Parts: sequence; C-alpha cells; structure tokens
Amino acid sequence: MADRSASGARRDNYWWRLLATAAAFSLFGLGGLVLRFVLFPPLKLIYRDAEIRKRRARLLIHHAFRAFIGFMHVTGIYTYSFREEEKLRRPGQLVLANHPSLIDVVFLISRIPNANCIVKASLFRNPFMRGAVTTADYIPNDDPERIIELAARSLARGESVVLFPEGTRSVPGKAFRFQRGAAYMALRAQVAPTLVTICCNPPMLMKNIPWYSIPLSRPHFQFEIAAAGEILELHGKPESPLVAREVTRQLKAFFTEECAA
Repeated sequence: MADRSASGARRDNYWWRLLATAAAFSLFGLGGLVLRFVLFPPLKLIYRDAEIRKRRARLLIHHAFRAFIGFMHVTGIYTYSFREEEKLRRPGQLVLANHPSLIDVVFLISRIPNANCIVKASLFRNPFMRGAVTTADYIPNDDPERIIELAARSLARGESVVLFPEGTRSVPGKAFRFQRGAAYMALRAQVAPTLVTICCNPPMLMKNIPWYSIPLSRPHFQFEIAAAGEILELHGKPESPLVAREVTRQLKAFFTEECAA
C-alpha cells in the first residue's frame, strides 16, 4: 500500500506541486505589496471620486485574483470548473457559499468584477492585505449589526457581496454551523441570494492545516451556482429572529444536501 501511494504521488507530480504552491503563496504576498504600493496610489491621483476609485480598486483585485487562480492552475497545483459561471457576473447579488478551502474567496472574487466582501478585521492591519481591503472598502467583521447594514447598503448600490455563512472554514466531517448574519442581510436587502456550492476533492488548504500539507493527488475544485429563489421566498418577510432562524435552517439544509451529493 505504501509503495502504491508513493508511486501515485510521483505520477501526480507531488514535489512539483509542493514547490509551485510555495511559489504561489510567495506570489500572493508580493502581489499584495504591489497593489498597495504601486497600483493603488495612482488611483488617488487619477480618480478624485471615492466611489469610482473604489470600483477601480476592486476591478484591479478581480484581475489580480484571476491571474493568481490561473497561475495555480497552469502550474498544475489543482484543476477547477465552474458551472453557470455567468450567473456570478450579474450586479447586486448576495453570494453565499460554503467554505472548504483557504482560497475560496479568491476564486469567487476572480469571477465577480465589483465584489464587496466581509473580511477579518485583522486584515486591515496585515501589511500584505491592508492596502487591498482598505482601498476596495471591504467590510470588517468586527461588528455584526454594522456588517448587516453596510452589506445591505452595498447591495442597494448594485454591488455584489460575498459571504460565507459559516464565518470560517468548514471542518471536514463535521456538520455546518451557519451564523444568522447571511439571513439578516438577505432579509434587510430583500434579495434572494445566489448560492455557490464549493467542492474540493481531495481537500486542500483546509482549516488548521498548513499550506505545505498538500494532498498526494491533484485536487479538483468544482463550483455549482444556483439561485436561492427556488428554496427561499424572502420578499415581504419581516426581519426578525424567528424568520432569520428559519432562513438559516433552509440555507444549512441546502448546502448540507448539495455537499453530500
């Protein structure tokens, strides 16, 4: 058994993928610094309007993330596929997804040109990411009520908002633990979410697993996009704890069934 595993690892270019993964993470950090110190400062001179400057910054991040995803793909770190990817390009969507991998948000923003998202407040102090999250005016996750209000305003402006209802990466083998923030956002904005089911087989960049612990075989990421209008009817429903609890239950049931399929 050990010989077959080692042989399989060699056939799937394990050591090359490990080296390429290290290069990719180094490139990601370097890219954050280039955005902050090279590409973003001219935006303040060229675009005096803060709203236009924010959209241009998000577009730069969108293209940078698309290039990063492409780099990891062409170097053989993983393969990926999107089903009905064009649905993500519609403006004003609340995009909800499960969260199996560290790079899920990178994948999603690489497909959404004007994406707003909820990010860890600590990223606003991170030297590699501070420039991106500040200039793009992303929403810090330090105040639940403020998150819901800012997300609703963002949706009303026609921006898409990306959110993981779990609030953190999934733990393989454990049931989803969804927070109610996503339900409150949908209810306040009266927007039926776009649901993205993310599957990664074999798992990669999981919670509490270091980046260098890569799987023996090349992972494949699969993204399935669905409209929540078929499972949720939000229009006219009040924003209340009881309704938010029921919406959260339905979202959890949807993702649990889709990920088990």
